[in-house]
Amino acid sequence: MPKFCIIILLVLSGDLVAQNAACIPVVTITASQNNICLGTTVTFHATVVNEGANNVYKWKKNNLNAGVNNNVNYTSADFNDGDLITCEYSTKTVCGVDTTILGMPITIHVIEGIKPIITISNNDPLICEGEVTVFTSQATYGDAIPFYQWRVNGLPVGTNSPEYSTTTLTNGARIECVLTISSQSCPGIPRSATSEMTIYVYPMIHPAITITPGKIQICRGQEVTFTAKANGGASPRFSWEINGKATGDVGPALITSTLNDGDSVSCTITIDQDSRCHTSTSAPSNKIGMQVRDYADPTLMIGAAPTNVCAGTAITFTATEQNAGEFKQYQWRVNGHNAIGNLGTYTNSKLANGDKVSCTLTTNIPGCSITASVPSNIQSVTVRDTPLITFLPPEISVMSGGTAQLSATVSGNPASVTWQPSAVLLTPQSLTSLTVPLKADTTFSLTVVDVNGCAASKELIVKVLHSLRMPTAFTPNKDGKNDLFRIPPGASIRLHEFAIFDRWGSAVFRTADITEGWNGSYEGRYLDTGVYIYVIKGVVQDQEVIIKGTVALLK
Repeated sequence: MPKFCIIILLVLSGDLVAQNAACIPVVTITASQNNICLGTTVTFHATVVNEGANNVYKWKKNNLNAGVNNNVNYTSADFNDGDLITCEYSTKTVCGVDTTILGMPITIHVIEGIKPIITISNNDPLICEGEVTVFTSQATYGDAIPFYQWRVNGLPVGTNSPEYSTTTLTNGARIECVLTISSQSCPGIPRSATSEMTIYVYPMIHPAITITPGKIQICRGQEVTFTAKANGGASPRFSWEINGKATGDVGPALITSTLNDGDSVSCTITIDQDSRCHTSTSAPSNKIGMQVRDYADPTLMIGAAPTNVCAGTAITFTATEQNAGEFKQYQWRVNGHNAIGNLGTYTNSKLANGDKVSCTLTTNIPGCSITASVPSNIQSVTVRDTPLITFLPPEISVMSGGTAQLSATVSGNPASVTWQPSAVLLTPQSLTSLTVPLKADTTFSLTVVDVNGCAASKELIVKVLHSLRMPTAFTPNKDGKNDLFRIPPGASIRLHEFAIFDRWGSAVFRTADITEGWNGSYEGRYLDTGVYIYVIKGVVQDQEVIIKGTVALLK
């Protein structure tokens, strides 16, 4: 390989410029060879013109000390492309001046010193399954000869090309490209660089839908569920149709009980709007033809007996059904509110005029596994008010042997009036009647029947008052005769207090019970004969009374 001669760069110091040209040293650097292969040994030689004394040589690579001094030669095999080699020469010139000069540097060219660089990318970050995907490379390799090796998941693919295209990628595939360069001048020493990337492949959506019914053969009104099995992305939309007309149902299932015989059920799926990878946007399902068995609808009628009654009279309602099954359950209602009872008859004695009675029958459909809820007609009732009897006055009291005036008013239009007992009344067929003289309390009953045949009865008690006549003496000797001093039975007084005092004014007996009497004792000891004072406090004919008297205790 030829040697190269480099133009000398003079670096003058001291008074060098003032010296004679014969005193100025000149350094020339030459290389044994250049444009070398990697690892080739090169020797650099420094030639000095006008050499002085005390010569010092310092070789430098890329402006750094190369570690070789005081030698006109520098030899090494450790070079990279573009390394800069120079020599610094120091001397005392023949003119006696200390001088340092730097020779013109030599740039070494190493053919294999170029490091290959490569990066790869694909044309679309969103890759759909089965689509053509192109991977390209960006490479730096100088004047070397490149060779591309593409790999998918470590296996070689493609050709020696800076691009690679494929349609068979799967999700998570690792794509890499190895760039290897070589030089004809330096065969057998290849250099390479690798770039790789992992990709995401979106599955290709092929819209498809199949629907399955719970049943194909049903009875009219029977509920049936249709279920869709579909491929339509993460959030597909469903549109159910009956006989080609949309039902408005948009979920993955259709539940209906309104099908008729021969109806055709289908569904259309539309893929998620965000789904880019698809072959089409929608797909129709299969069609399901339904067989619907018809039947006679159950009916229910109710009737009442009687329908025109007086208040308090029981009315019985009877339900009559047609086309019902074996299972029957009745729910009676009064004015829309549930009543107690689930049989075919219903009786109520507390209905008011205008009340509305109805019934709902729950029954099975013969031959079908469904039940029906059948409402009846509405039956209104006419309930007439019974006469309202009012006594004036409401309470009557007479003295023993006296007569009482009975008087009553009646609502509505009475047709007949009857008092009982009629034997003690002067006019028992009239609302107003006078009694015969009464000796004891008597209960009278008035019965009234109005023009509608509605009857009412009410009782009135006439109390007979007796004069209070107290005994004047009693004999408490335990012979069973006149042993107690008491208020006579039947006395017309509402007792507050009955008290007995001795002659000194001390109370020896006191009670508020009209049935109790004094047996002549006090604190368990029978008292002496004599005269004692009694005081009676109470109410007689609504008047407060105080009755005082004396009684003799005899033995």
